[in-house]
Amino acid sequence: MFDYWRSKVPGEQDGATGHCPRRIDIHPGEMRALLPSISLYDVVDDNPSRLRVRLAGTRLRDYLGQETTGLMLDELEQGDGRAYWEVAYREVIRSRRPAQGVIEAGRPGGAKLFRFWLRLPLENEEGRIHMVMGHDVFLQSEKAHALASRASLQIA
Repeated sequence: MFDYWRSKVPGEQDGATGHCPRRIDIHPGEMRALLPSISLYDVVDDNPSRLRVRLAGTRLRDYLGQETTGLMLDELEQGDGRAYWEVAYREVIRSRRPAQGVIEAGRPGGAKLFRFWLRLPLENEEGRIHMVMGHDVFLQSEKAHALASRASLQIA
């Protein structure tokens, strides 16, 4: 997903920096296998603290147990993770750079799952970050448990 996003950065081949792909540059047909794990978030009123779920792939919906399309990020049930996600999105928007991480995402009474996530900024025609594209993978493994125990927010 990161490589695909990076291939859409204008001028990347020429070494230009500071730009992000636009939503119009992203073509779902070019990443069909990833679509169930993809999400898109609109930045509302240019406020990095206000995000609306424009699209949530079926794997994210299945994990969360609800349809999230159209909801504001702060309307999603995130438990103790709300501040974590607010910082992650705010930093992606502020820095104009991708971020990644892994967190424990087990369901109460269920198997321990780990959420490997990637957030990628998308700019509009004026060069402002107006969307964030997400990619989430949920895994159950001991290796993921070890990674999550020492994970922190990473900006690429």
